[in-house]
Amino acid sequence: MISRFVDFWQTWTAGRSSDRYLLAVSGGLDSMALSHLFLENNLTFGIAHCNFQLRGPEADADAAFVHNFAQSQQLPHYQTKFDTTTLAQQERQSIQECARELRYRWLEKVRQEESYDWIVTAHHLNDSLETLLYNLTKGSGLRGLHGIPPQTGKVIRPLSDVSRSELEAYVTTQSIAYREDASNAQVKYRRNLIRHRVLPVLRTINPGLEDTFRHTLQRLRESEWLYQSAVDQLRSEWLLSTPEGVRIHWQALRRLPARDTLLYEFLREYGFTSPQLRQLSAGGPTQSGRLFYSSTHQLLVDRDYLYVRPLTPVKSQTHSIGADAEEIYLPEGRLHLRRLERAPERFPRDPDRAYLAAKALHFPLQLRRWCAGDYFHPLGMEGHRQKLQDFFSNAKLSRFAKEQVWLLESAGEICWVVGWRSDERFRVTQAQEVVYECTWTLNS
Repeated sequence: MISRFVDFWQTWTAGRSSDRYLLAVSGGLDSMALSHLFLENNLTFGIAHCNFQLRGPEADADAAFVHNFAQSQQLPHYQTKFDTTTLAQQERQSIQECARELRYRWLEKVRQEESYDWIVTAHHLNDSLETLLYNLTKGSGLRGLHGIPPQTGKVIRPLSDVSRSELEAYVTTQSIAYREDASNAQVKYRRNLIRHRVLPVLRTINPGLEDTFRHTLQRLRESEWLYQSAVDQLRSEWLLSTPEGVRIHWQALRRLPARDTLLYEFLREYGFTSPQLRQLSAGGPTQSGRLFYSSTHQLLVDRDYLYVRPLTPVKSQTHSIGADAEEIYLPEGRLHLRRLERAPERFPRDPDRAYLAAKALHFPLQLRRWCAGDYFHPLGMEGHRQKLQDFFSNAKLSRFAKEQVWLLESAGEICWVVGWRSDERFRVTQAQEVVYECTWTLNS
């Protein structure tokens, strides 16, 4: 194991002998092993620790442990803490996703402010194996199978070729102290489920699973390079810049056996998602005039061609919706409208679904972003008026989250704050009346 670490650094530090490194240290086995390897190899580094406040006193004890270690070794030391649970709720993210974003954002801030050249994390070979299996299970292209790369931008991972068992042996022989995170044993987390339930079964088939995976990972990364080279060549042949935007010959592309993969590769740089492109591909040839939106671009299906061009500024986006409209595709998801001849017997408690009385609606409806000064009459508040700014503040939405909110309007009156609350003035009052069912589905 040590030889692979040394090989990595001999290659990495060629011409970089004066570089400074910021180590992300949790206090667990992996990051403490990495810290000691840095000490043993006389590298210039500092210690950075995030307290996500998810495990109460245990998290505080981790922070104290890392602080004491840094002091004992006379290393520069940086710590921060986040109210991760609240922030994840505000951003509608999973705890793991939110914590990861907070961590990397803060590490980059410290790196720049303290003039470090690189951020270093202790991701190892088993992390890549678990990532590959997770992505494969959820659904993935080739990129999802390359594991966690040794370098991403200013982040490097010198243990990416080292297995967890090798790190455990190193920590034992070197008598390295570390903190054990009890949550690592809980299978309620998906990665832990793979670690504790899936990998042991795979090792009964192949006891040398990690060694085999190390070689497989290298072949997958080389295959990805070949794949990307082919995609880049095809992109230069298929995408043409025109005054109307970037043009793709859609009808010709549809005849290729790899059309869906190529469509994704051609359009992902413009922010379009897999669900949107599956809808486009499944729509067939009779969808001329259909529009799709990403956060930065719009895509027009125009007879035999697709045209992609930048969006106007986000606040000026407005979409008109006729009475016969079914689906509107937006950067974050899609809005589906369905006319029902009678109201449902029960209204589900689902903020992503609204039932609006048809008699109160005046088409075309307008779909737009919210603006300062907007107000509505939230359903369930007996007709009381409320400013959207106050509604968002009560819901603890961040500035970024507020910018992503859409409003559905009828004749200048807000009838639904999409994904949050409908308006009392458009509520369904009779079981026999015609209603419109509005459903908001986020892109996965």
